[in-house]
Amino acid sequence: MKDMSEFGPGTSPYEVLVHLNDRILSGELRTFQALKSYASAVAESPRSKAILKKAFELQKQLYWGFFRDLNPESLHALWNQVVLPDPDFPFAGDLKGYMSIPDIYVCILDIHGYTRFCHENRNNMSMLDLLDRILHEDVRSLAAKSGILARRARGDEVLMLAASAADLLEGVLAIMEFFSKRRRLNEGNGGKGAAFDILLPAFQVSAGLAGGQKYTPLIITRDGDLSGDIVNTAARLQTRATRLSPNRNRILVSSHVQQRLAGSDPKRHPRLQELRFLNTGSVNFKGLSLLVYDVVFLKTEAWRLEIQGELEELYASLDKSMWRGKVFEDALKLASRVAKSMPVFTIPGGANYGSDLEATGFLALVRSTSQEFSGERFETAVASFNEIVSLLGLAEGCDEVALEYLRGIAEGYAGIVEAFTKSLDAEIEAKPDAVLAPGEKTSFETLRKHAALYDRMVDKARLAVRSRKSTWFHIADECAPAAGVKIESKK
Repeated sequence: MKDMSEFGPGTSPYEVLVHLNDRILSGELRTFQALKSYASAVAESPRSKAILKKAFELQKQLYWGFFRDLNPESLHALWNQVVLPDPDFPFAGDLKGYMSIPDIYVCILDIHGYTRFCHENRNNMSMLDLLDRILHEDVRSLAAKSGILARRARGDEVLMLAASAADLLEGVLAIMEFFSKRRRLNEGNGGKGAAFDILLPAFQVSAGLAGGQKYTPLIITRDGDLSGDIVNTAARLQTRATRLSPNRNRILVSSHVQQRLAGSDPKRHPRLQELRFLNTGSVNFKGLSLLVYDVVFLKTEAWRLEIQGELEELYASLDKSMWRGKVFEDALKLASRVAKSMPVFTIPGGANYGSDLEATGFLALVRSTSQEFSGERFETAVASFNEIVSLLGLAEGCDEVALEYLRGIAEGYAGIVEAFTKSLDAEIEAKPDAVLAPGEKTSFETLRKHAALYDRMVDKARLAVRSRKSTWFHIADECAPAAGVKIESKK
């Protein structure tokens, strides 16, 4: 049989199927509509329906790419979102090429330690094969139970698609739990020789979830791959999650996803009612500003929710460029709240501290820094603030988001202090009589030749400048645009 025009009463179903498959394999029949039209010469019957169903499955395997396992039975909600169903054959349809719908969600999931594991076991093909099977088969099965279509994209990266934000998050949590357990598996040898054990370590996972925006497009390519803003956003969130927590589980979601999750049905998704979301502020992704939430799902991290108020107050003062003093005050409040909220707060002793620094000593440093700033000793206050941020970075388990903002603020104030001292020094040079006692002017010129003594005299002179506070306000306002803290994603 070379053409459907040769079809007749004596043509067997097998011949028809082989002929249709040949046309599908050649690329002539890539869509179900083309297949249905071409096979219209075959009278509709249970047998012809079975032939079309078989042929359609071949089309899916060849041309549906990421979607080749999608079906209306087990993934009904997702099928309705991404497929144009055929009115005559409910088992079939064609993929939409371009979508801009609110109920579509994407997750990019990454397995930490995958590259290292592969390198360390490069000579153990059984270990590598087992991990490969897990990524290809087990992850896909776990996802399908939550109504999610998942497929390994490359290496240790998994792409997931769902018609529900709650379903997608539940699937991600299930996969995280799966990888967090060490497992010893008995690998049989087909009855040829003794079986042996394979020990897989626990793996940590990072994930980024995006979607839920009516006007954010998802593009399905001719080969069934995914692209578009939703995929890019999920990938960037996942990259940021990995950067924040390279050695532990972390899930970041966009604000639209967070809103959908917060409104999820408690009866359908009881587990999600225990989750909380930490507002991590706006993150810039190559010019795109996105409000990002951190999913707090571990009891050991519940303390992080206690810093939410201080974080949001800091976001507000940063947004209003209140660098004269409010940003500094809010940053100190955040540092204090972190120290008070952490289950165990200890900073290892070092050059400045003979023994470990506990929360009490740290909070005393925060208070003295606040007093220095209130007393208009801005230079020493900023220097102390830098020390506070450095110490927090040494505290094991400190919140990465808080640290990121505090480091950005320290950098911003370093620039303000540099401009501030230059302005004061210019005033001292221009009007030395206004800030130096009669006997000090000669010493000032003499000590200029001796740097250490001169610096002490300059510090004293700077404190005596009458316009000191107004100068600080002026410089802080002037430097605010450059000092503004913007959390950047590198991807």
